Amino acid sequence: MSYVVRIIGGGQVGRQIANRLQFRGDSVLIIEEDQGQVAQLNSEGYQVIHGDGTDLSTLRTGEADRADIVIAATGDDDTNLLATQLVKTKFDVDTILARVNQPSNEEPFEELGIQTISRSIATARLMDGYIESPALTRWTEDLGRKGDLQEVPVTNDTFVGKPLTEIDSELPEQCLIIAVGAEGEAHFPDLDESVDEGQHLTIMGERKAVHEGIALLDPEPNPATH
Repeated sequence: MSYVVRIIGGGQVGRQIANRLQFRGDSVLIIEEDQGQVAQLNSEGYQVIHGDGTDLSTLRTGEADRADIVIAATGDDDTNLLATQLVKTKFDVDTILARVNQPSNEEPFEELGIQTISRSIATARLMDGYIESPALTRWTEDLGRKGDLQEVPVTNDTFVGKPLTEIDSELPEQCLIIAVGAEGEAHFPDLDESVDEGQHLTIMGERKAVHEGIALLDPEPNPATH
């Protein structure tokens, strides 16, 4: 499945996010205030508009109302907080994420119900991953290129009511079910449990195999649910 994504901030972090999402097939637009950065992003092939991500008119110009996901990725926590607060109060966006540069600044985001990604915590987790499970960590770092990890609702009647063990046998090789649950919730799969219509599966594996698995499980995705 693909998403409509708006990224506020076209610095190094915003670029990296956009690059991964565009490679995966998502529709990505960057909102950047610095004119020089806008010119550079344009020259590199990114879709970008010039404007302040904390300004309502800029967000409307960037069609934030169409977005499935909005990510505030600037290097300034106050800017990210203002931008995500504005998006949350003015637009019906399913997922809002914010980069938090100082972990001590997470509380106001949490009070708004904004999912945060702390740079220091993310770095610590990544380093720990390279120590404890280097092969898996290297693989997950390359997601979107060689491999992929996706959460998909089960809407295909063929699979509704069937146990996971049968569904797993129908998926392409190099595609594994790693979690099951309602949207936004998940638990490790019990292969004997049956799947209800609309229940979400998280699948991981070789990129092409994962996309084929998505097409099997959710052959006619409803834009309103993705």
